[in-house]
Amino acid sequence: PVPANRDAPAGAILIWFGLSRHDGAGDSTVHASGAPEPAAGSSAAASSREGAALPSTYRAPSRDRAADIEAERAAEAARLEEERAIAEAQAAEEMLAPENPFGPSDAEQAVQVSGDAGFNSGGSDDLASTAPRAISLSEAGGADPERTATILLEAWIAEDPSDLETYLTRGGGLDMPQVQRQLVASFWQAVAGKPDAGRRGLDEIRGAEGVTTAQESLLSAALDVPGNRAVPRSASSGRLEPISYAMRMILMEDEAQHLLNKREYGRSAESWSDLIQDELSAPWSPHHEALLRWGRELQQAQTNHRFNVNGSWPSIEEKIQPGGSLVRLRKRVLKRRGDLVLCTGLIGQVNGVTGYVHENDVMRIPTDRVNVIVDLNARVLLYRHGDEVVRLWDIGIGRPGHETPTDVYLVGHKIEKPEHTTKGIPYGDPDNPLGSRWMGLRHPGQKSDTSYGIHGTTAPEGVGGAVSEGCVRMRNEDVDELFEILPSGAEVVIQP
Repeated sequence: PVPANRDAPAGAILIWFGLSRHDGAGDSTVHASGAPEPAAGSSAAASSREGAALPSTYRAPSRDRAADIEAERAAEAARLEEERAIAEAQAAEEMLAPENPFGPSDAEQAVQVSGDAGFNSGGSDDLASTAPRAISLSEAGGADPERTATILLEAWIAEDPSDLETYLTRGGGLDMPQVQRQLVASFWQAVAGKPDAGRRGLDEIRGAEGVTTAQESLLSAALDVPGNRAVPRSASSGRLEPISYAMRMILMEDEAQHLLNKREYGRSAESWSDLIQDELSAPWSPHHEALLRWGRELQQAQTNHRFNVNGSWPSIEEKIQPGGSLVRLRKRVLKRRGDLVLCTGLIGQVNGVTGYVHENDVMRIPTDRVNVIVDLNARVLLYRHGDEVVRLWDIGIGRPGHETPTDVYLVGHKIEKPEHTTKGIPYGDPDNPLGSRWMGLRHPGQKSDTSYGIHGTTAPEGVGGAVSEGCVRMRNEDVDELFEILPSGAEVVIQP
């Protein structure tokens, strides 16, 4: 690669990638030096070969030497500014935007099995039309790594790199160290299907001051074949600075989608789970619509993994005894394994049992403890086996003055067709807000439930907002599913 000129003008960093453009009107290539190369055969080119080229801003000597010097300085400044503007314009056009930056590259097509390669599977789930997190480029106030990370991730979620281009070439990103700008641009090239440009960028920044080992490793991983990248899992990689954090999230999403397309459901489910939980732990506000979309992809993976009897998940096996049922099987297992929390609906779900069981049928019993995380900021509920998310649902939370209390609870009484006992409203009454199911919440060590619970609703349009009197509100079809697979005694963590 061309050696890095650390003092090069803004915009030149992106031209080092070889992304300059020929527009058909003569050679307008801008090189690392920032100066246009004279076209072959021109008088300037000929005089250059002879060592006697005259700059385009050459003026005849003036009688007033001071004025002549000042004019030369002004002309040189104008020339440099013009070259910088040309360089930035060319970089903005080509650094992040191949003809179809999210279309399948050759490598993606080679591993694609079903669905669309790249960020999403198209159709109604496309997030490009949804409102992104508010990012005002006019507020650029310096090279804030968290801001850079947010813009990078938002560009990926929205499948639109225009704000990222503006930020790196004309916005607050100009205050970033050039090597960091090159890192971000090279990473985008790699994940958008232009690995050659990404490799040149990696060669340029390798070992440079201002780039961390984690950032180099993530850029290197982005250049591997999608679906086979060495992306560190959240628990093993420690706390990353914001740009590395966003880079890893983008790689996890891309890997999860490719693995899902390849029908590698277990690995895909793990990646979706890590991605979702990373978003909830990120230093920026959670992207609600992205979480819901990732939850739908997660459901497809987990339907073929944790909720599939042939999935590779921790379990023990038990046979149905003569005259047995799932109820009797559950009691027998819990008598021997008091550390488990089980309900018959969960056993039926993971074994694909929807009706009667027969003598000697072998049932797999999940040994990872079922638990729930309710995230009030993101307004989502995560149903997990161990630390792996299996389902994600949209929720409503307490309205101002009736905020949902954060704490650690256990699932208490589970009631089908609940009455609103405090108001004396029977089930089915339009004024009963509890919907089709109720799951009470109690504090560990207590026998009685609190007044809070997870329940359905007769007003599904309120789900996603702050609408309840402090309870966690779900759509009836969602709470019906959760009711069947969430055992009494399972832990529920409600976090801010």
